[in-house]
Amino acid sequence: MNLKKQDEMDSRRYPVQEHMRLQRIEWRIQRIGYLFLFTIVILGACGLFSKGILSNKRVKSADGALEVEYERFGRLASDMSMTIRIRPQQDGDFRLVLNGEEMDNFQIQSLQPQPQQAFSRGNALELHWSSPRYREGATVWIGLQAQNPGRYPVTVTLDNKTSVQFTQWIYP
Repeated sequence: MNLKKQDEMDSRRYPVQEHMRLQRIEWRIQRIGYLFLFTIVILGACGLFSKGILSNKRVKSADGALEVEYERFGRLASDMSMTIRIRPQQDGDFRLVLNGEEMDNFQIQSLQPQPQQAFSRGNALELHWSSPRYREGATVWIGLQAQNPGRYPVTVTLDNKTSVQFTQWIYP
C-alpha cells in the first residue's frame, strides 16, 4: 500500500472533493466580512447611528453671539437634544428663530426656559424671551423627537442678525 502524505492545502478528490483555491478565496471573504462587521459595530458605538462622539456636534456663528450643540445623527422616535447658547444681551431681550424642514419633522418634547412668546410661520418657529437676567447671556435647552427619517437642514437665527446652519440625519 502506497500512502503518500498529502499537504492539507492541496486540492484533493479523496475522501471528499475539495478545491483549495476556492476555499482560500472563501476564507478571505470571511475575514473581510468579519472586519466589515467589526467596523460597523465600533462606528455604531461611537455614535454613527445615534448618540456618541461622532454624532455630537457644535456650530458657532461668525461673530460668536450664537452657539448650537446638537446631535448630527438620530433615530426615528428617539429623544434628541439641542442646546443653544447666546452671548450676553444689552437689554436682556432676544429672539430665536428655528427654521427648516426639521420643524415639521420634529416634535418638541421640552423647552427650557419657557419663552414669553412663541409663533410659527411656515417652517419657522419664533421664540421670544425678555428678562433682565438674560443680560449675562442665556442657554436654551430643547428636547426633540424625530417623526420621519431623512436629511434635515436647519437654520437657527438670533435677533435677525446672526445665524448658524447645520444638517441632521434621522435613521429609521
